[in-house]
Amino acid sequence: MTFLIAIMSFANFVFYPLVVGSIIAVIIEQILRSKGNEYDPKAVAKVNTAMGVRKYLVRQAWLFNIIWFVGYFILMITMRGQQTPMPDMIWQG
Repeated sequence: MTFLIAIMSFANFVFYPLVVGSIIAVIIEQILRSKGNEYDPKAVAKVNTAMGVRKYLVRQAWLFNIIWFVGYFILMITMRGQQTPMPDMIWQG
């Protein structure tokens, strides 16, 4: 269980920088698309590079998000039987 929590912590730690990087990559890609000429091979190569970086970051963010949710689901299944019932203190005054 400690290993699963460590994996989930790492996935949570990595997810947010990947989302921020994805947003920055989208902005850079849009700037390159608006400034570049579609007939210039260098501009097309820059847009392709920016698009590849964006796709990589989005895929990694999805992967770590899925890893976190799978870990959370497994943790909830394993911890379900270990909950202690609440004492019935309402009727004791």
